[in-house]
Amino acid sequence: MGSVVNKATLKIFIKGIYFDQIIAKTKTIEYRKVSPFWSSRLFDSNNKRHYDQIEFINGYKSDSRRVITAYEGFRKKKEEYLIGIGKFVIKKF
Repeated sequence: MGSVVNKATLKIFIKGIYFDQIIAKTKTIEYRKVSPFWSSRLFDSNNKRHYDQIEFINGYKSDSRRVITAYEGFRKKKEEYLIGIGKFVIKKF
């Protein structure tokens, strides 16, 4: 699997229902509304930021369920960012 410690990671906090869909592999795209917050996470000076992986976290506690997937890039469609969810790297749930 390789080391995930030094990988560029996009952290996304999500509700349980969506976390479960990712685990079941029925959710392959994460949708986020275009906003200053998400634009700053996805762009750096009008250039797309580079990420190796996405860490999905179900909650805000230190022992919350987590999964790390490959990052498959993103695209903008109307007023949403569509973030591609790749293969599992690490699962902790």
